[in-house]
Amino acid sequence: MSDQTDVAFGGVEPIKEECREARGVSLVDDTVRDVFYALHTFKRAPLAAVTIVSTVALGLGLVAAAFTLLNALLFRVDAVPDVHEMFAVERARTSKGEPEGFTRAQFDALRRETNVFTDSYAAVADVDSLIDGRVMYGTFVTGNCFQVLRVQAALGRALAPADDEPFAGPVIVLSHRGWDRLFARDPAVVGRRLLVHGFTFEIIGVMPEGFRGLTVTPDDYWAPISMLGHTRPIDAARDANVGVEIIGRLKPGLSWQTARASLAVWDPRGSNGSPVERRPSNITLIPRRGTLPRPLEAVPVTAPLFFAFGLILLIGCANVGNLLLARGVARQREIGIRLSLGATRRRIVRQLLTESLLLALAAAAVGFAISRVVLEAIVNAVMTGVPPDIGDVRLLVPDADWRVLLFLVAGACLSTIAFALAPALQATRVEPIRTIRGEVVRDARPGRARNFLVGLQVSASALLLICAAVFLRSAFASTRFDPGMRISDTVLVQIVNEAARGAIVRAVTAEPSVAAVAASWPAAPRAAFAETRGAKAAVAYKFVSPEYFSVLDIAVVRGRAFTPTERTSNVSVAIVSETTARAMWPNADAVGQLVRLGPDLASEPHGIDEPPLESRTFTVAGVVRDVAGLRIEPFNKAVVYLPTSAATPGTLLIARVQGDPERARKTLVDRLTTIDPNMGRQVLTMRTLARMDTYFLQLAFWLTVILGGLALALTLSGLFSVLSYLVEQRTREIGVRMALGATTADVTRLVLSQLIRPVSVGLVIGGGSAAALAVLLLATPAAAGIGEIVHVLDPVAYSASLFVIITACLVAASLPATRAAHLDPALTLRQE
Repeated sequence: MSDQTDVAFGGVEPIKEECREARGVSLVDDTVRDVFYALHTFKRAPLAAVTIVSTVALGLGLVAAAFTLLNALLFRVDAVPDVHEMFAVERARTSKGEPEGFTRAQFDALRRETNVFTDSYAAVADVDSLIDGRVMYGTFVTGNCFQVLRVQAALGRALAPADDEPFAGPVIVLSHRGWDRLFARDPAVVGRRLLVHGFTFEIIGVMPEGFRGLTVTPDDYWAPISMLGHTRPIDAARDANVGVEIIGRLKPGLSWQTARASLAVWDPRGSNGSPVERRPSNITLIPRRGTLPRPLEAVPVTAPLFFAFGLILLIGCANVGNLLLARGVARQREIGIRLSLGATRRRIVRQLLTESLLLALAAAAVGFAISRVVLEAIVNAVMTGVPPDIGDVRLLVPDADWRVLLFLVAGACLSTIAFALAPALQATRVEPIRTIRGEVVRDARPGRARNFLVGLQVSASALLLICAAVFLRSAFASTRFDPGMRISDTVLVQIVNEAARGAIVRAVTAEPSVAAVAASWPAAPRAAFAETRGAKAAVAYKFVSPEYFSVLDIAVVRGRAFTPTERTSNVSVAIVSETTARAMWPNADAVGQLVRLGPDLASEPHGIDEPPLESRTFTVAGVVRDVAGLRIEPFNKAVVYLPTSAATPGTLLIARVQGDPERARKTLVDRLTTIDPNMGRQVLTMRTLARMDTYFLQLAFWLTVILGGLALALTLSGLFSVLSYLVEQRTREIGVRMALGATTADVTRLVLSQLIRPVSVGLVIGGGSAAALAVLLLATPAAAGIGEIVHVLDPVAYSASLFVIITACLVAASLPATRAAHLDPALTLRQE
């Protein structure tokens, strides 16, 4: 009776197994057995395990590097307790160009008159200073800054409120970075003196390693804000009106919406006028939980990296998926025996997924190391590529915290689903009886899945290579780009200390290597509206001295340039570019015409020290050649030039030099720093500026070239593996064909035909995706940053990329095809 029951219900052991699974009792035991069985499987096929781990680790490492950067931008990775309470008080820019920020006097009023923060501090960040001949960057803060942040010094002490009093001695706190740069981590640094722009500060402390306050880039030092005038002479006489950033720690239990409403009531904007003249408050609170004040600012920085690195991970997963599909066919006998012994299909799928998950977790561990190497390489590439006269680039390799580790584990799990689920399901679709006899079920070979994965790899490679080709063509175009003005032997001198302007102008003019000097403001033309009798157009304006056109070799097409007596903005004479002349007077000569010019305050608000543009009528005295500018992004060629002189506050000097411009720059720096030590960073060659304009374009090119090369290498290795496996599986079939009269060319075509469809589909999808992304980019506001040099729909770049991929695929397929074409029919037909 017992035997009959066993037969009727399918056996006792399978029934017990099903009951255990229903109760979940065997889950832990099964998982442990699956892990040990997976380790035993890896020992039998170590090469396959190493291949899977290395392939997935490469993709996971790249994506983890992008996430580490995003994590550093959005979340605090240094010790600022309760950072979620930190908020910055800012003004939203209005359509009328309302200036942003607050003054020191307004900060003091906020502390006295509001009750939304437990405490708050003011800061002036990113102040560059010359210390021991080096350019160092610091933040000037009120004395209570470190009390608000709740951070103690690692050596000595941090700043205190008494250090910011009017008659307090000049003191300075070094960051760990500044301590290392200046004193090589000398522990006896506290109490020593430091010369900052010729003014002596006493070092009172060193902050902990990794602490950088609430800024994106690490500071070298912190000093009391009352000392700002000693390092930035332009602020020496206006301490109460210096623009500051206000950051406070919100009171516990107070929502930021309530705090913002309270600050809006307090808002002093327009309080000096009548109540009728008061304008609505535009105060807003920005959380400072992360490094970036606004989290959305991290999207344009990290999204391209996530996209490009994610494509590498996708190609790697496709490669591993193809490998697992091939291994699934090879393991049909094993799987068939397990099914015949009573194992359920779900149980075997879980076993296969456990194997893949272990490999993915190992890949995540290796990927973590890869991510650190990638970040080191990126930071080093950025820091070494910046010209030294631009200044010291303050970049650190972002630290990894628990979020990065959690991201890697999650990435390993998702990667397991991406590359292992379909092969596991495919591998269990076998007939146990046939597989036990050793017959390979040919219908189980996953042709559609294999072709899909191959097409996916080719499309991703095509997308990355097209981007690399576009940037390559753009980089070459930038070297031939004609800015429309002379930049080979010109030097720019920016004057930040207006009190020393006269001495600086005389020193530059008296320098023997300087042939001529002109003045201009601003560096890039500002927006304005030009109106004449028959037309009104958006143009740009720029104040220039009479020597400007000759120094920069900008040709006067018609009329004349400014005369030596026209050196003031009170003169109602203007020079227009050719584009302006065509837009305003298409059927007449622009010389002698009247044009009314007014500023566009909505897009270009003025600063305190900037020369104003008054709305009035000008007479056009001449037309000059269009200038394309130095920058990659689009440049408004419709420019109206107005007269000024080097004595006008805010203008910069443009000097044409004789001989090597870099040597002349260094000579000018030596001369000008004796007048103002802060001039070291204010003298640049125009060639350096031109290099910086194409710098990020070159970075993008090299990044996409490396990623495109990795993608292509992974794709080709996948194609080679797939074709080699197919040749091995179809050896008998090929032998039969050759015995029946098939030629070598016929066999070669047979093998290559396996790739024609998936590669063709991949090329179409990859090229179409690149074009679609280009069209989408051109339709967004980001198109304004593309300019005339970067052509995202360059047909040459697209054609060359597709040609490279087709050629590489043929080369990768040639070896398996040649091997198949030289098989011996007699030997293959004897094989069982």
